[in-house]
Amino acid sequence: MLNRLNDYYQEALDGKIVLTKFLDLAEISQIKQLEKKGVKVYFEGGYDGAERLRAIVQRCDYEKPNFADYKIKIYGATYNKNYKEIGHRNVLGSLMSLGIERNTFGDIYIVENNIFLFISEEIEKYLIHNIPNINNQKIDFKQVDNICNFYQNDDTTKIINVASLRLDAIIAKTLNISRNKAVEIIENKMVSIHHIICEDITHKCNIGEIISIRKFGRIIILENVKTTKKDRLVIKIGVKH
Repeated sequence: MLNRLNDYYQEALDGKIVLTKFLDLAEISQIKQLEKKGVKVYFEGGYDGAERLRAIVQRCDYEKPNFADYKIKIYGATYNKNYKEIGHRNVLGSLMSLGIERNTFGDIYIVENNIFLFISEEIEKYLIHNIPNINNQKIDFKQVDNICNFYQNDDTTKIINVASLRLDAIIAKTLNISRNKAVEIIENKMVSIHHIICEDITHKCNIGEIISIRKFGRIIILENVKTTKKDRLVIKIGVKH
């Protein structure tokens, strides 16, 4: 990625609209550096909270891209939960067995017995026509407009009581783990804020921030409800597993 940044910047300045493949969190952080004079970077992953995103790099005076410009196709399917559970690892292994590159598709999003794939238009037909069984199940994927039309939103709200808005405190309370375990998760680069990996355990979380935790889901800071007499904070959060 780093060796392409200058090319992307120059191509955008020359008037080209640059569309990247799906980027991971580290690559997203790198490409954001291109937001210099005259150039703007936009991101899309197919749904709110997506971690793997495609980027469009273009001149600032161009119109903001719409969803179609990112050439992302969304496919959804329902599997038989009573037969065998299917997890992220099962789906990823099946897709990678096709010999495709990881950056040609985005997040694998699983909720209840629904699986969603976010695929670059360039490999859409090949992937969908050749997808193998997943954990010994034949899965029938159908294209959908967005995941909200396919299932009921599974966000749940939760009230937590914390000493401060520090990142480690929020994670410990939400996951019901010790502060030391929360610190370990952060230091192992498993936490990102708005798609950027955060290793700062003292980071002060703000209202509206999206905290993604690998292998858990995401937390959204919704509201600072009140401060108790002992100066503890009562926070409303949204949790998506």
